[in-house]
Amino acid sequence: MRVFKYRGGDESIFIRDLDSLEKDTFWSPTIDKLNDPCEGLFFHEDLLSQIDLTAGLLGRGRKEVASSVEAVKQSLKELIDKKDSAGIYSLSKNCFDELLWAHYASSHEGFCIEYELDTLVYFGQSDYHTFDVKYIDHPPSLHINDILKINEKINFIQKLIGIKSKRWAYEKEIRVITSVSGIQHYDYRAVKAIYFGLRMPEERKREVMRRLCGRDIKYYQIHLKSNSYKFSAEAIDDPYPTDTKYLYSIASIAEYAVDPSTLNEKWSEFSPYLAKMAEIVRREPYCNEVQIVELSHDKSKPGKPIFFGQYQRSKYRYENLYLTPEQIDERYSKIADLGQQNV
Repeated sequence: MRVFKYRGGDESIFIRDLDSLEKDTFWSPTIDKLNDPCEGLFFHEDLLSQIDLTAGLLGRGRKEVASSVEAVKQSLKELIDKKDSAGIYSLSKNCFDELLWAHYASSHEGFCIEYELDTLVYFGQSDYHTFDVKYIDHPPSLHINDILKINEKINFIQKLIGIKSKRWAYEKEIRVITSVSGIQHYDYRAVKAIYFGLRMPEERKREVMRRLCGRDIKYYQIHLKSNSYKFSAEAIDDPYPTDTKYLYSIASIAEYAVDPSTLNEKWSEFSPYLAKMAEIVRREPYCNEVQIVELSHDKSKPGKPIFFGQYQRSKYRYENLYLTPEQIDERYSKIADLGQQNV
């Protein structure tokens, strides 16, 4: 899914946001730093009453019941309090909204980033939650069912920090929730395009394109359609073309990482794809070493193999890449430096 982040045009904000883009980071602030003072507003008095009522039905006078009730209340409080330390990165599904450009891009002096959402959150996939913001007439209330369905964690989190007044519905907001606030890192390939506002100075547009060259980012200029309030986007040629790719290197391949003997007879005709896959994986931007390349028995189907490559991204982090033979052929054909080492 493609999502959008509007960025301001004031000098200090522009410098901050361009630095963040250049470093492949985003900032997820705590809920109290967001512009809506009603963020995180909800009611839970009914829930506390329901807990007490349930305890009464079980026998309030029993010491063990009273102790359990207090433990539940304390756990609930701790869970609710976590919303104040979590980070929130707010995005939109729309890059052509006049109010969003006015409010969040300094009246068109700024720009808008287009992300691929799955790639943006991939590095933090075990730690992040994403969901659409819901817009309703009144602040939500927590009920006993929210506790009974506590295993549906994303729904509970959304009720705490993902509901806003209907007046905000024009934003069409998607949120990335991080367990802690602050700087977050992402795969640079998440940035697909940048849209320049109607009033963004030319020198700033060129600075953006110069500092992000080599990343295969597309650039667009926002225009006002004739006789309407609607916007369109016109593609801009990158004035800084380069053959130097950002974060490009060729990693080593671990000994025994590629072993054609692991393929049984029915897959043996596909054995050349193991070496091709290894060459592709070692050129992944965050690959430090190719660990293993083999056929994926879980994902392959009769006559339709899928190859699996695992590489080390950091000391304790490993990533997996899955490709079909057709995808391998396509990507392998574009490799211009076969036989080279550690470029």
